[in-house]
Amino acid sequence: MKRGDIAIVALLLVALAWFGYSALGESRSEEKAAFASIYVNGEHYDTVALLKEEYEIEIRSERGYNRLKVSDYGIEMVESDCPDHICIGFGHIHSVNEKIVCLPNRIFVEVLGADNEKGVDAVAF
Repeated sequence: MKRGDIAIVALLLVALAWFGYSALGESRSEEKAAFASIYVNGEHYDTVALLKEEYEIEIRSERGYNRLKVSDYGIEMVESDCPDHICIGFGHIHSVNEKIVCLPNRIFVEVLGADNEKGVDAVAF
């Protein structure tokens, strides 16, 4: 091996270590998403803890039926009697400010941070 080859291998090892550290840092920041706020028909319904353990939340309203499942520090819509089922397509959400919306049944779910604050989205002057 030449001197240049050793330098390239060392550079690749440093880049790989930096990437691994960044990936671990992101997963730690996602753990801050500790709560989900649920709104039904525009009114606050419940705030739930996003835990590793699995549990389900059933929502029955005059508009319809929805079932949410909390697991692996996230939440997902697993059942709905709405006609299009787009809300089920949002999948398992776990990062701060991710949302699930069921328009026909007027269900809105938003993941909040550990301090239960939405934070600042933008600043206008």
